This record gives sequence, structure tokens and C-alpha cells, in this order.
Amino acid sequence: MTDSPPEDSELTYDELARRAQRFLSERPVVVLGTGATIPHGLPSMTTLADLLLADITDHPEGWDAFAERLNETKDLEQALHDVPLPQETVEILVHRTWEIVSAKDIEFYEQLLKGGVSFPLTNLFGYLLRTADAHLRVVTTNYDRVAEYAANAVGAYASTGVTAGWLQRFVATSVNAERAPSPGFEGLVTILKVHGSLDWFRDATADVVAVPIAQTVPDDMKPLVVTPGVSKYKEVHKDPFRTVMSAADMVLRRSTCYVCIGYGFNDEHVQPVLVSRVMKDDVPLIVVTKELTEQTRNAFLNEPPKRFLFVEEAPRGTKVYTPDDPSGVLLDGVSVWQLQDFMNMITGEGGR
Repeated sequence: MTDSPPEDSELTYDELARRAQRFLSERPVVVLGTGATIPHGLPSMTTLADLLLADITDHPEGWDAFAERLNETKDLEQALHDVPLPQETVEILVHRTWEIVSAKDIEFYEQLLKGGVSFPLTNLFGYLLRTADAHLRVVTTNYDRVAEYAANAVGAYASTGVTAGWLQRFVATSVNAERAPSPGFEGLVTILKVHGSLDWFRDATADVVAVPIAQTVPDDMKPLVVTPGVSKYKEVHKDPFRTVMSAADMVLRRSTCYVCIGYGFNDEHVQPVLVSRVMKDDVPLIVVTKELTEQTRNAFLNEPPKRFLFVEEAPRGTKVYTPDDPSGVLLDGVSVWQLQDFMNMITGEGGR
């Protein structure tokens, strides 16, 4: 059985909506990349590189050569591979990364509190909780709390593997546990943060603790966010990363559909299982993004899988990639590459 429109027909807005609805009905796992949070003021990797270059001016050991390479590439992961840094300088880099991302995250949080903020991720989460499964799994490489905010905004409990309250602990057995909805919540969103979270720290005794909405890094604690590149290989063998990545791997292996929002397929902890299952097991894949990365094109469009739907920005509308048109077809004058417009199409609130 295929999801193709009749032969000799063009892909219309309505057919695109129907195909996307069919995929979304298959209990998808949501995969979030930086493209999902950039519209809310969180930095892209290029912006983060520029901010780090401007912020770290005290020239720690190895920084000058690294900064030169980072300025050339604007690619944090590539620069870390090309110019290894001593552990002390890596810790400075992690600390400053936490400060930059945290400040932008809190700015967005404060905007949410004021109300009137466009937050399309809530539309996606709410739709899937209503129509697919009351327990939604999200895998993300982001450190920010945008996924948690979206879950709470639709009345769901956001679970990241830490206990509730103000002195939070990491509990490995809770990372992907099924549970009944807590009083006051409708549904559960498990958020698997494979590169760490702004809330997570390692204290002086090497225990993992969580400090919700911390304004600064607490004294004698280290942020548990792994920067792209060499430093992550040392951290990922410890909890919370080891348990979270194992849970994410299991979730991705069991999924019957993937929905990727602003994810560029350049992370080795998420994409191998996902790519393999899409290509070998015909698991449907939706990608909604501003621009398809070269990694995405190389993984899927050279030898297209049987069930996929990609949308990206085009000069006069949206470019849509399907098994029938793996080189892409223009949906002229219509925007569905932005998540809000995509969800409007799904729910019937959009216009052609």
C-alpha cells in the first residue's frame, strides 16, 4: 500500500494535508533540532559560535587556535574535531554555552508568561496527544526547555527523568516509564534530551541534580550539556546521558513514524537508527524545516525511501519532496514549511 496520489495528478494542498494526516496518525515520535527553537529566540549553531567568540575573551589554553578555526567554519562540532581543547578549556566552553542558551531560554519563558506568543509546537503536541497517543515521546538534541514549556502549555506532564519539586534528582528508571496521568495533567510527554538540559548539573559529589529555571550555574556545580564535538564522547558514558541515550535508542527503534522539526540529521546519537528504519523498514518520515541540510538530502533523497514527506521554504512558497517527486515540487504561493502553517494545514485551519 502506498501513500501516493493517483497517477498523472499533481500534489495539491489537500492531498498534502491528507498524506501528512495519515502519517501523523501512526503514533509518531517527534524529533526536535535547533530549527524548532530558533523562531523563539534560541540561537542557531552559527549564532552560538559567534556569541562564544565574542564572549570568551580571556584566552584560556588552546582557545586562540580554536577560535580561529571556529571563526572560519562557524561550525562548533567541526572546530572541536579540528582543534582539540584541554579539559579546563572545554569546561569554560560548556559553562559559557550554558549561559548563552539559558539567557535566551529565560527570555522566551518570560514572553510566555506575558501571553500572546505564537507557539506552534503546542499545536503539534496537542494534536498528537489527542489523535495518536496520550503518551507522546520527544527526542531532542536541544538543551533548552522549549519542549517542556510546550508540553505544559497543552496540559500534559513533561517528564525528563528527574523528580518533581525544587530539589530534583535524576532517576534512571523514570526516563521512559509509563505512568498514569498525574492529577491536574492530561497526557504525558516524555522528553529525551540526549545532549543534556539547562536544568541538569553535576554537583561536588558527582551526583546528578536538577535545578529548575536556574538563573546562573549554581556554585560548585557543572552544567550537564554536551557540546558538539570531541567533549561529548567523554560525558556520554555517564548518567544521565547514558540512560537517556539508551531510552532514545529504544524509542526510535520501536516508533512507527517520525516527525522531525528543524532537525538537520547531523547528530550521530539520533540519526543512525532513524535513517536505517526509514530506509529499510519503510517507517514514514515527515521533515518540516526552513531548509533541508545536505545531510538530510544525502541520507534520503539520493535513494528515496518509500514513505516520506519533506517540506522546506521556497522563494514563492514551499518545496515538497515525496516518493513521487524526490527532487521536489513547488507548492506555489503556499507556506507549509513553518510549523504553524503546517499545523494549520493538518487541522484544516489553513488556506490554499
